[in-house]
Amino acid sequence: MTEMTKNDRVILLSAQEDLRDGRYNQVVNKAEHLLGKYPQSVELNDLYANALYHLKRYADAGQVVADFAEDFIAQPRYQGHAMEILLANNLFMSAREVLAQVPTSKKGEWKQRIVTAENDYRQQHSTELAAKSRKFAYLGALSVTEQVHEVQAALHLPLNEYLSAAKTLLNDPYGWQVSKTQVLLQLMKAQVSENVDLIWLDGKTHTISLDELKPLEKIDAFVRVLQIVEQQFAAKDPIKLDLLERELFTQSNYIYPYFDDVITGPNFWAQAIIAQSFGEPLPAKTQQQQRMLSWINRIHDQEIKIGLI
Repeated sequence: MTEMTKNDRVILLSAQEDLRDGRYNQVVNKAEHLLGKYPQSVELNDLYANALYHLKRYADAGQVVADFAEDFIAQPRYQGHAMEILLANNLFMSAREVLAQVPTSKKGEWKQRIVTAENDYRQQHSTELAAKSRKFAYLGALSVTEQVHEVQAALHLPLNEYLSAAKTLLNDPYGWQVSKTQVLLQLMKAQVSENVDLIWLDGKTHTISLDELKPLEKIDAFVRVLQIVEQQFAAKDPIKLDLLERELFTQSNYIYPYFDDVITGPNFWAQAIIAQSFGEPLPAKTQQQQRMLSWINRIHDQEIKIGLI
């Protein structure tokens, strides 16, 4: 990221003073000027979002938080502003995600803020909330495009309603595996402690402890395949690497959370998807390899079935 010039740093300090003094429109003007030069500055975007929030431009502030969610959620100095903005937009599940990362000393206070906001929302929007919960629970009846939209819309549900609907969705034999994975990941990020039943890609019901779920970057089999394709293509063909990475993330949405059961040989898996993408299909020499190829074909068939290929 470009280092801020001395003059621009003076403008930033001035904008911060304007924020303290309640001159929010001036903050917006100065922040927008600086963001033209330093669009990736988290400090600037935090200042901008905070000013938008005080001007009651909640949706605009929420978009800034969404664009820099990883930084706002992970860094304590930004978590308070992010929480306020998310609650102003009734994004309860996203607020729970921030809560999972805040220091222990603040958890009790912020959890109560969220619970109070959820209760207020229940009282004021009971009919709408019931309709949203039903729609989320029965996502399998919707098109892929609608499902993608509704998984995002469900972030507006309070935790109890989200979890109740999620349990129905995860146990739907006709539900799209990709939507189920996104829901599992969201429950994991919010650190929900529950056991849920998942009808998975193999058609069987699996009982999952949400506490034991991991993010993708901590799943060894997945990370190893990524490393193999990066080593092979990063320097000589970044376009092919991009295509392969996208294919891997698509596959991860079907495999999650059972990577160790599916990718039993990361080297073969990597070579199999390379061959499938850019050459002739790779023949299996062992029963283990044949099983991996059958999983790759099953995912491919799912993509065809849902209309994505």
